[in-house]
Amino acid sequence: MLSISSPFVDSSISVEHNAVKALIFASAQFLLAFSVLKCFSLIASFWNLFASYLMFTEDPIQNFYFLRSRGLSGASFVAFSFACIHTAASLYGTLLWGLDAPGYILKSEHVNASQLNGSLLESPSYINYLNLRPEILSTIEQTLPSIIGANLYKPGVNFSLTAEVVRGHGEYTKSTNPRANGRVWLDSEGLSVSVDNNCMTSYMTDDTGHLIPLVCPMKTLNESSTFEFDCFFNNTFVPPLLTVQSGQPIVYWDDVSDREDDSRYLKPDRKRNIWASFGQGGGTATMKQVFTVTRGMRRHTFIETTSRFTMLTQPRVPFTTGEVDDFLRRTWSVNATERDAPILTKIHNSIMSAQTSKKSYQTGFMGGENITSTGVSWQFLTPESDGDPIYSLIRISVTNITLIRSESLEDSPQPWEPCDTTFMNLAYGGVVDDTDCATAKQGQSPRFFGQVDTAAVLIVYGIGDGRSNISSVAVDETVFQWAVNNSQKVDDLLLARAFIVSIDPSLVTLEVNIFKQAISYLQICLVLLAVFFAGVSYTALQVLSTPHWSNSLLANLLAPVDVNGRKLDPGYIKNVPRISLRAGTIGTVTTVEDLVLGFVTGGPDFSTINVKHVIPNQDTASLHEADHFLPHDQLRE
Repeated sequence: MLSISSPFVDSSISVEHNAVKALIFASAQFLLAFSVLKCFSLIASFWNLFASYLMFTEDPIQNFYFLRSRGLSGASFVAFSFACIHTAASLYGTLLWGLDAPGYILKSEHVNASQLNGSLLESPSYINYLNLRPEILSTIEQTLPSIIGANLYKPGVNFSLTAEVVRGHGEYTKSTNPRANGRVWLDSEGLSVSVDNNCMTSYMTDDTGHLIPLVCPMKTLNESSTFEFDCFFNNTFVPPLLTVQSGQPIVYWDDVSDREDDSRYLKPDRKRNIWASFGQGGGTATMKQVFTVTRGMRRHTFIETTSRFTMLTQPRVPFTTGEVDDFLRRTWSVNATERDAPILTKIHNSIMSAQTSKKSYQTGFMGGENITSTGVSWQFLTPESDGDPIYSLIRISVTNITLIRSESLEDSPQPWEPCDTTFMNLAYGGVVDDTDCATAKQGQSPRFFGQVDTAAVLIVYGIGDGRSNISSVAVDETVFQWAVNNSQKVDDLLLARAFIVSIDPSLVTLEVNIFKQAISYLQICLVLLAVFFAGVSYTALQVLSTPHWSNSLLANLLAPVDVNGRKLDPGYIKNVPRISLRAGTIGTVTTVEDLVLGFVTGGPDFSTINVKHVIPNQDTASLHEADHFLPHDQLRE
């Protein structure tokens, strides 16, 4: 196989099957060997070397005896040259195979993902990672299907995820609790989902061990479904805020459990999901996940995106007003013309005021409408140790949850294990392997809520260095721009993966890459070259020599024989006479019809053979090899 790469040498022309390719190469090999035979036949005719011509169709042993008997002569030179070149020509097909570069191409075709169910891994990973290094942004868009589709199918399945997913539509209902804002309502009994509306809550412990909650009141904006919070607070309330994972959805199973404050967080799996720790504290990253909530025979599918941006500085190096302002505007929008929102000035002034007064500060908004629930928060946090600041952190979190699909199932989920309180099944990647019974609220009547399934998770990092106090380092403008521009494509691919493992693979279209045999333009040229040589050599032999040199040994064997009152020309024998071996008193002879071929010196007894004509007695030694095979103008002197 060639390692050189060029459009002329690369295998780029598809053939349907390897057998077709083998047939093409074998035909080229045959034609080249044929042209060598015809060329040497022409050479033999020019030199009148009929014995050498006859050796062209003999096996190597007979050729060896011929060369030994003739010694150094023109006849032996022609026979030997033919044997060498014809042998080389018989390897022409091997040469063509050796020019494969690489001999195949990948052809893509779209198939339904359900056709590959048998090739799924027994336990596909439900977590993938995407590292957005600036130097690979130009090529990573093409590799996204492979990155998000990794660890899904068994080795050897060449596939790529596509954005072709039959999503269906999400079905929402009216709110059953007018005081509960920012939720996606799913049924008339109060099933609903929202972003974490407790992300601003915290507490501290006084000297007596009592918990003192952080007072950060929320208020509704203009009687809408959006509420805001805004407060300054003592640094002793900071530690609990740093230990909560960003972007935890809340599931409210019904109005009864809601009134009893028995809602449930969809927490990341501590054993397999790095977001359980990486989602806490600081660090610039994005987490996307597709999850389902199933109650009874109704299943609802959501996609969530949580982005967190941070800047960090040491106590003796306070944030500068310019860096804080740039950081707020840089993360507000990738469009520079949209970065003049008045709220950013207010937040900037509040952060600088908190830094000056050695306090912490947080503000944010939460809301929702129909199929979406959104939350955004800005925090300036300064944790302390024995009253001394450890560091200061500016943290911005943005979370969006969108309902994608609602559907009815044939069967409702069953409890994975018994429990003496309210509980729900926990599934990951479509596989139920736990419940939240151990951490559920105790003292409740036993009741099975339903099932939540974290179908697919993608953690994106490389957007910036959240440990820097320089805005342009904390958020890389180029990477952030790429992440925003390709967010929808990433969502589509993540949905495709989630549908395959957890929802319904028949709703997903995959691109499967199939190896197809291929040949290059170089190989085609060499095949055509063999065809050209065969045509030229055949035509030249027909035109420049007599039929004795351009036909087979059979034609020359029968040429001097009078069969049925006529002689056969040394051409193609259309009606081949009956040729056989017969035993007589002189041994075995060859007969054509009833004629005997051979040279005799005595009077043999052919009494056992029905002979119509016998070649006249003549001394074999006096016969020249061309007497019966060549026209008189080609007889040797």
